[in-house]
Amino acid sequence: MIQFDVLLLTLGVLLGIVIITTAAAIVNKILSMRETNTRQAAVERLQQAFLLLSDPREQGLAFRVIADTFSGPWSELAAEEVARLELTQRLEVVRSLEERGVVARFLREAKSPMKWTRARAIRILGELKVPASVPALLQALEDGDADVRNVAARSLGRMKLQAAEEALVSLLGKHDQAISARIAAICIEMGPRTAPLLIRSLRDGSPKARFWAARILGEIRDARAVRSLGDALLDADADVRSASAWALGQVGERATAPLLDPLLRDPVWYVRAHAAESLGKLGEPRYAAALGEALRDRSWWVRRNALDGLVRLGEAAKPVLLQTLRGEDRFARECAVEALMTMGVPIPAGAGGGPA
Repeated sequence: MIQFDVLLLTLGVLLGIVIITTAAAIVNKILSMRETNTRQAAVERLQQAFLLLSDPREQGLAFRVIADTFSGPWSELAAEEVARLELTQRLEVVRSLEERGVVARFLREAKSPMKWTRARAIRILGELKVPASVPALLQALEDGDADVRNVAARSLGRMKLQAAEEALVSLLGKHDQAISARIAAICIEMGPRTAPLLIRSLRDGSPKARFWAARILGEIRDARAVRSLGDALLDADADVRSASAWALGQVGERATAPLLDPLLRDPVWYVRAHAAESLGKLGEPRYAAALGEALRDRSWWVRRNALDGLVRLGEAAKPVLLQTLRGEDRFARECAVEALMTMGVPIPAGAGGGPA
């Protein structure tokens, strides 16, 4: 039997939930539209102020409007807009903000006990590209909070100042993996202009710094680094040797192949693996036999990279692969079969089935 009072109560509860949910959605929509409108109004005020900068009679008003925006909730937006100005205007605006104490306020906030206040201030300083803020941003890289450290690294990268670049490269390998990777990503984004700093770090830095310098030089593929990367193949640290071997493959100078060949016999497997990978990428036919020897390596990754390298060499690799089919090493024979099949070369009858 249906209990109508329970049914009515249930329907009432459901209707109440629908009403509350709908009301919440409407309020959220109104607040979102209000925020969008307020943001747009702030952008328009800033753009109008920027237009006034060209008129000496209106510059005072323009600077006041810009400074006032930095005092409100849209300070990060204001910093982004200032960063888009052409250099002369941007420098004028930053000078005005320094004179009005705006920059000094953000420098103080960068030391706030509140995590998000620090992060916000650091982000704004990075957008403004104020040279005087570099020490504060460097200090923020030592912050106890990972989010703040990430914002500091990003802000230093955004500044595109020589002092910031030198500071970032000098910090390679001094932090945990996440921050070091973030700094490396920023250096890669900066491109070849960091190459001289990285080359110096590859020569004189700590083992971790040398490792990151080699990796970044490989990513930016700067030919100026070839000699230093070649020297680093003799580094006492296996990670540095490995990263340098990989980087030379990325740079792609065929003349470095003789430097990589000895690393196929390195005592550390991942050094041998990257040496095989890079020799394959360089495509120097003279080293087909050396890659063929690497098919017998005890490490699967070395064999895999040697196989891929031989496939890249194409015609020059066929005699080596066919000879490997007649060898006694089962792993090498299996690799040779796979390589020849990938290249579309018929496998001789009975090949690949010798003793284990």
